Amino acid sequence: MKTLIFPPLVILLLQLSIFQTQAQHRAFSDFENDPDHPAFNEELIFTIKRDTVAGYAFIANGREPKETVILVHGFPGNDNNFDVAQSIRRTGKNVIHFHYRGAWGNQGEYLYSHSLEDIDGVIHYLSDTANAKRLRIDTNSFTLLGRSYGGGIALIQGSINDKVKRIIAISSGNYGERLKDISSIQEIPGYKTYTNRQFMLNIDTDKFLQELIDKKDQYNILTYKDQLKKKDVLIIEDSDRNDSWINQLENIKVVKIKSGHSFIDRRIEMINTLIDWLHK
Repeated sequence: MKTLIFPPLVILLLQLSIFQTQAQHRAFSDFENDPDHPAFNEELIFTIKRDTVAGYAFIANGREPKETVILVHGFPGNDNNFDVAQSIRRTGKNVIHFHYRGAWGNQGEYLYSHSLEDIDGVIHYLSDTANAKRLRIDTNSFTLLGRSYGGGIALIQGSINDKVKRIIAISSGNYGERLKDISSIQEIPGYKTYTNRQFMLNIDTDKFLQELIDKKDQYNILTYKDQLKKKDVLIIEDSDRNDSWINQLENIKVVKIKSGHSFIDRRIEMINTLIDWLHK
């Protein structure tokens, strides 16, 4: 009888495949709660530059400090991606959700610059010793997970915040790239009409859009390509529409799942893709 000897690399790849399959299984399976350190949810209140911001924590089972994934939602934030949060939490990682300043009852004004700053404000709160202990957070292991508007926010602010180690960007909005040839609000009437409808936001539409135009270089993800290549980055796209700028980024993983902007018909595949990557 022959004894098969597998090279170390093959063994490593097999182990990785098994580990990722197990993570996928846990993502969609019920679990036994630790009686002493159970998973729990908690409402959070952040103060960011004197404005009060609401958040919600999905804390994973077990006493040890954990990698914490911060959800960064789209515009205006109708889809909170709580199905993604619950799936990630079941695999042993914490998830934090929040709304930007000026959104959905939060204090403050809704601006792109404020959305970027809010990432730092949330991480500052979670890094506080008492908060980190209560929420079982590993303060050296933050991941940003953003979709659409939030994908761009995650890539930009995640690239320059030293506490962010990993970034997942899904169907990202790169407003700096979209508006690079735009010089006035009058050239983008559709943006203005849509933004004016967002009654749940404390937003001055003209001010919001003018800031995007005035700072389009600063709000272009490609401006941060050198910083991003030093981070661990996963980009998930539903089509080829962002290829022109994504193809200019280096040292990132790109996965395309043919679907719509919200992955309605490929939701499980999208979640499994990011779960695999988080547990690589």
